Amino acid sequence: MKFRCRMIDVSAMKDFTNIVNIVSRITKQCTLRITPNELCFSVGGDRASMVWAELSQIHFFTEYTMNGVTEEQNEIYLEFDPSMLARSLGSLRMTAKSVKIKLTNKRQPCLTLEIELASLSIESRQCLHDVPVRVIPRREWAEHQAPVIPQFDISVDMPQLKHVRHIVERMKNMSPQLILSADNTGTFVLKIDTDNATVSTHFRDLQVWSCSEQNREDKVSATIDIKKFFMFMAWDVVHPDGVKCNILQDRMVNLFLHLADYLKIHYFLPSIAA
Repeated sequence: MKFRCRMIDVSAMKDFTNIVNIVSRITKQCTLRITPNELCFSVGGDRASMVWAELSQIHFFTEYTMNGVTEEQNEIYLEFDPSMLARSLGSLRMTAKSVKIKLTNKRQPCLTLEIELASLSIESRQCLHDVPVRVIPRREWAEHQAPVIPQFDISVDMPQLKHVRHIVERMKNMSPQLILSADNTGTFVLKIDTDNATVSTHFRDLQVWSCSEQNREDKVSATIDIKKFFMFMAWDVVHPDGVKCNILQDRMVNLFLHLADYLKIHYFLPSIAA
């Protein structure tokens, strides 16, 4: 197995750092799937994937070399603490000129980061960081595959995340649960029910991408954990081109974020009993 890549573009390094920082806030253990074309960060939930983030290697890396377990199974799966990688990438904020990431073996497998920093006194200086990883054996790969995306009852564009974040930030202090609903007219509703009041915010005339036949006249809704939904708002830092809210009636909410053709993020929230 071999993995080695290099970043020199400032915006790519910033995006990559932001992605790892957000993943580190969500979980203490994540999976990194390395393929010839992309990197995939995966965070497992109670019964299935909670986050699946696909990063195109062409956008992020100027150099990219990987050899998987075999020619037929040309992939590498690693498990590690994303907070350690996030702390290592913190050096990129100090006017980094480049960063190399490679899979090494230093008594145990590691992702080794070689960060070249600009310096006033010398031409450049280098920071080295080792992030311990576990190489996931092939017998466990089936547990870390891309999630199966079901046929949702409705798919609608979400309003800008910054607007939603301000509303949900107030709502989460009032209720642990949030009711998300959407209908075929493009109305998207955030709602909480408490013993003292019912509070809802309506966004209208949003684009509807799909709606199942049985729900064309009715709204589709699901009740979810409001704190987990609020955590998704952090992805606004990557300035997405768009976010879709996909709802499976009383079963699941899937938030799909994309940025050009180089970043795709699926965020899954199972419905909970109201």
